Amino acid sequence: MTRAMHRLRTRASVDEVPSPRVAEDLAVVTAADAAQDTTPTLAEPMRTSAGTPRASGSPQRPPRTTGSIAFGIFRQYSLPILLVVSILIYSMWGGDVSRTFNTSANWQNIAASQAVSGVLTLGILLTLVSGNFDLSIGNICGLSSVMTAAAYSHWHLPLFAGIAIGIVIGAAVGGMNGFLSTQLHVDPFIITLGTASIILGFVDWYTKGQSIINGIPSSLVTFGRTNFLGVPEIAWVLGIVALLIYYVLEHTPYGRALHAIGSNRAAAALVGIRVERTITSAFALTGAFAGVAGVLLLAHTGSGNPTIGPTFTLAALASAFLGAVSFKVGRLNVPGTLVAIFFLGVNITGLTYAGVQNWITEVFTGMTLILAVALAAVLSKERKAKRPTAEPSAEQTRNPA
Repeated sequence: MTRAMHRLRTRASVDEVPSPRVAEDLAVVTAADAAQDTTPTLAEPMRTSAGTPRASGSPQRPPRTTGSIAFGIFRQYSLPILLVVSILIYSMWGGDVSRTFNTSANWQNIAASQAVSGVLTLGILLTLVSGNFDLSIGNICGLSSVMTAAAYSHWHLPLFAGIAIGIVIGAAVGGMNGFLSTQLHVDPFIITLGTASIILGFVDWYTKGQSIINGIPSSLVTFGRTNFLGVPEIAWVLGIVALLIYYVLEHTPYGRALHAIGSNRAAAALVGIRVERTITSAFALTGAFAGVAGVLLLAHTGSGNPTIGPTFTLAALASAFLGAVSFKVGRLNVPGTLVAIFFLGVNITGLTYAGVQNWITEVFTGMTLILAVALAAVLSKERKAKRPTAEPSAEQTRNPA
């Protein structure tokens, strides 16, 4: 990747003004460098930017012991291990807790209930990876659910038209968040917090605090409450969304641009990435996935509830940051997020079966969010600190393009 960067810079230095194609190549290569950890392995010698191995006198990493390897494995897969431990605890709790927990109906309920939160969490990864927050996702989800229900109950629209309205409303609100934050140069934290309050007031005014239950298509409700191959059908939607988000973030220039912006926004702009447009589109996509979550919420509950949407925001943020402590440690990633989603779902369900009061589950979610953000910040700093500093080659010294 470093040699590719040097070739592109050499091409750019031939003319006084680089061509659009060169600028685009620089943007893609730089974004890929920002998104991927280029730390070489022990089996591969450290190389300079000219491609030659370091001198034998250069400092090398000490050999890794069995204990350090085991600790590294535990650190990388700590969250899946904690998930397994949590399952074992509730499975052996005793009494009605273990009997209720160890049933296929319970696991189907967990999968179905976490599908809405999961789609919401995976959608917000696009915004978080770019270094921005969206505190209105839960409210957007609730708004889409209510307006989709209204499309059926009040406007008598067909099935797919109502679904499209819910998704489009979510994308429009998300796009507005991105546009305002980039054009007004206001912290997205403030913009999305205000949007969440506006949505809350609008939904309360439109519904008058009452759920919309009439006119919901039976086919949509059936989809939200039936299983396919023993797995809830809405959980299959979660799997499809996870694959899509993973592909976008890890295997597309757009995903690399988001990582580059989140890593260094100024550098991303210098290499030609359209930062403001990319951030706005990330907010719009996050809103669209919040709209999908709202449609799934309507399918699962069978009503447009004006109060349930905002409750998903805290859990979604907790799952997103908690996922950064596993697999790609210190970096937001889809596999870790999926494990975090079900880690929270299993523990909240287990605590509920154990008969704890509702405030305990809220405290558990809040503490998880605080711990996840703290760990993600620490691990991210450690990951950046471990990256080697590239040594300038003789050719670059002669021609510092």
